[in-house]
Amino acid sequence: MIIIKYLILYMNTIAENIEAIRKKLGVNQEVLAEKLGVTQGTYSGYFTQNKDIRYGLILKIANILEVPITDIVTWPEKYVPENGSCEHCKEKDEIIKNLNNYIKLLTKD
Repeated sequence: MIIIKYLILYMNTIAENIEAIRKKLGVNQEVLAEKLGVTQGTYSGYFTQNKDIRYGLILKIANILEVPITDIVTWPEKYVPENGSCEHCKEKDEIIKNLNNYIKLLTKD
């Protein structure tokens, strides 16, 4: 349960990161919603109504915005900085590991 609570906190951060990246790239909600095949209201609801954002949706958004999913998790830093060194990679690796474990829990039959 601790992992789930931990990941729920990160899901809010991920939603905020998606919105920050979308705005930085100059992509409006209507365009992103259209590419996702949902209405703008549905898209907005993912972020304003604290709905769970499933991994598949995060992956689709990352692909549409043409950013690695790891950058969405670690925004505003890139997961692997251009200079090749990463002071916080262990922490980021742990976050990604926990997200993957959470995804496995969600997709269990």
